[in-house]
Amino acid sequence: MKRIPLVVMFVVFLSLGASSQTTRQLIDSARVNKTTNFAKVVKFATRAYGQARAENQTKLQGEAAFMIGMGNYLSGNPDKTLRWYIEAEKLYQAADFTDGLAELYSDMAILYLRLKKMKEADEISQKAISYALRTKNKQRLSAAINNRGLMFLDGGKMDSAITYFSKSYAIYKVIKDKVGMAYALDYMASALSEKGQYGPALSAMNESKQLRAGVGDKTGEAIAVNNIGELYLKINKPAEAAPYFIEAGKKAHALKYAALETYTYSQLAISYKMQGKYKEAFEAQTTYLELTQQELDAKRNKDIEELQTKYATDKKEQENKLLLAKAREQKAELSRNRVGIYALLATIIFLAIIFYLVYNRYRIKQQARFREAMLEEEHLRTQAIMDAEENERQRLARELHDGIGQMLCSARMQLEYSQLDDGPADEDNAALQMLDDSIKEVRDLSHSMMPPYILNKNLREAIEEFIHRLNNKDLVNIYTEWVNTDNMPIDKTTTLMLYRSVQEIISNVFKHARAKNIHIELVNHDTELTLMIVDDGVGFDKDSLLKTNKGLGLKNIESRVAYIGGSLAIDATPGRGVTYVIELPLLSVAS
Repeated sequence: MKRIPLVVMFVVFLSLGASSQTTRQLIDSARVNKTTNFAKVVKFATRAYGQARAENQTKLQGEAAFMIGMGNYLSGNPDKTLRWYIEAEKLYQAADFTDGLAELYSDMAILYLRLKKMKEADEISQKAISYALRTKNKQRLSAAINNRGLMFLDGGKMDSAITYFSKSYAIYKVIKDKVGMAYALDYMASALSEKGQYGPALSAMNESKQLRAGVGDKTGEAIAVNNIGELYLKINKPAEAAPYFIEAGKKAHALKYAALETYTYSQLAISYKMQGKYKEAFEAQTTYLELTQQELDAKRNKDIEELQTKYATDKKEQENKLLLAKAREQKAELSRNRVGIYALLATIIFLAIIFYLVYNRYRIKQQARFREAMLEEEHLRTQAIMDAEENERQRLARELHDGIGQMLCSARMQLEYSQLDDGPADEDNAALQMLDDSIKEVRDLSHSMMPPYILNKNLREAIEEFIHRLNNKDLVNIYTEWVNTDNMPIDKTTTLMLYRSVQEIISNVFKHARAKNIHIELVNHDTELTLMIVDDGVGFDKDSLLKTNKGLGLKNIESRVAYIGGSLAIDATPGRGVTYVIELPLLSVAS
C-alpha cells in the first residue's frame, strides 16, 4: 500500500526589535516558498543567515540555517541538509531555543530515515519527543511521535510503530487536527497490514478517508479509496475491492491525477481476473494500456515539441546568417556611395551640434534653478538656526528671571531681616543657603548653554555626562549602546551639533512623551556615523506636528543635522513611541 509523505507543521515567530525585522521577513519568505519554490527557500534563508550573523542574532541565525537545510532536503541534497541541520542545532542550543530544537530534531529524524541511519534516527527522534514535551506544544509533540513511528515502520518493528501512531493519533484528536489524524491513520493502516491485521487496517483507512473528505483533501481521499481496495485484494476479496478501484479512478480522473487513474485500472483488472470476470478484466486492462499509451504519447509529444523548438532555433540561426550576409552586401554598396555617406555624416554632425547647444542651454537653466533652490534652502536653514538661538535666549531669560532672580531676591530679604536687632540668628544661614542654590542654578544653566566637557571630551563622553545628570532624577530609564566610538574623526562643531540634537530630543521626550524607557545607540561604521534614539512613549503624528508651531523643535534638529551634512529620519506613530535616526557621512566630515 502506498505511503503518504509526512506533513510537518511550522510556527512563524514574531520579530522582537527593529534591528531584526528585516531578517525575520527573509525567514518568513523562505517558509512561504517551501511548498512551491525550493530554490527560493535556500536563497531567502541564505540572506537571512548572513544578516542575522552580522547582527549577532543567534536565534534568527539558527532559524535561517534550519530553513537552508530544509530547502536542500526538498531539493534532494541530503548531505547539505545534514550539515545545515547540525549548524542550526548548534545555534539553537546557544540561544536556548527549546521549541526550535523540537522542530529541528523531528525533521532530522526523517532525514536519518532517508539516509538509512537507523541508530541516529532512533536517538534524534527521542530527542524530538523530549524537547516537544518541554515546550508543551501538542502539535510539535504529535509530529515527533508520528516520525518515531515511521522509524519503526521502516525498520520492520510493526508493534512499536502501531503504538506510536496510536499515540500520535490521540494527540491530533485532542487538538482537533483532522489532517494529522488522517496521516497517523494512513501509517497505522500500513503497519497493521504488514502484520496481517487487515480488519483494523481497513477500519483505519476508512476513517482516514472520511477525515480527508471532511477537510476537502480530495487527492488524499482518492488515494485512501485506492488503498482500501488494495487491502481487500490482500485479503482475497476482489469483489469488495473492485468498487473502490472504480471510485478511486473516477476521483483521480476528476482531479486530472493521471498516474493514480492509470494505476487504479491495473488493480481493477487484477480484481476482475481474480473473480473470473475475464471480459471486465480485459476491458479494464485495455483501459489501463490506453492510459499508459496516452502517457507515453504525451511524453513523445513533449519530446517532439522540444525537437521542433530546436529546429526553429536552428532555422532562426540560418536566417540570421542570411541577414548578416545581406547586411555585408549592403555595407559594401554603401562604401561605393561615399558621397551619400559623407552627406549623411555631415547631417549627423550638424544635428549633434544643434542638440548640444540646446542641451547646454537647458543644463545652464537647470543649474540656475538648482542654485536658487540651494540659496532658498540655505536661507531656511539660517532662519531655523536663528529661531533656535532666539528660543534659547528666551529660555535663558526665563531661567534667570524665574529661578535665579527669585532666589537672589529672597536672599537679599533674608539678609536685610537678619540685620534687624530682633531678627533670628539662623537667618544668615538661610540667606547663605539661598546664595549657594543660586550659584548652583547658574552653574547648571551655564552647563546647559555650553557644557565644558564638550571642549575636552568626545561625543560619547558628552552624551554619557548628560545622561548621568538626567538619570540622577530617576524620571526615565535610559539605556545606551556604543559601537567603535573611541576615535571618531569629527570636529568640535559637529560634536556640538550632534550633542544639541540629542539634548533637544531627550528634552522633548521628558516633556511630552511620557516614556518609561529611552534607548540611545551610537555606531561608527568607519565611513558613516549612525545615532539612533528610541522611546516607548505616546508618540505623535509627525506630519501634523510639523505643520504647527509645536514642531519647531523638530525643525531645529533637522537644521542642525543638515548644517553638518547629515540626515534625520523620524519614525513616529501615535501610541507606539518614536524612533530618531541621524546618519552622518564620516568621509565628508574628515575632509
